[in-house]
Amino acid sequence: MMVVIDRQSGQPYYAQLVTGIQQDLAHGILQPGDQLPSVREMAKQHLLNPNTVSKAYKQLETLQVIRTIPGKGSYVNVATTLETQTVVRQQLSQLVQQAAQAGITIASLKNWLTQMEASEP
Repeated sequence: MMVVIDRQSGQPYYAQLVTGIQQDLAHGILQPGDQLPSVREMAKQHLLNPNTVSKAYKQLETLQVIRTIPGKGSYVNVATTLETQTVVRQQLSQLVQQAAQAGITIASLKNWLTQMEASEP
């Protein structure tokens, strides 16, 4: 998984986890059926409170991105990939609208995306 927590961001940590997992799905890093780390493991990996990770997992369940099987773990839903892409597209659409309202051009956004893609490991 490539989820990164930005401690300087104003976005809550649980929301960053949700977004990161959705992005991992959209990029094919996570595949349908993959098991996510346990709440404790994820909390340890990212130096977070387990309640924060639990909140993120619950939100992902609500969005039907993952399913949790008691005693077994949390897994990426098999039918999630297209749904996740739809969610990401909707979020991107909202961001583009916000950018336009702030006077940021599509060309600037494309440039930023290209720069972000180039900086990915």
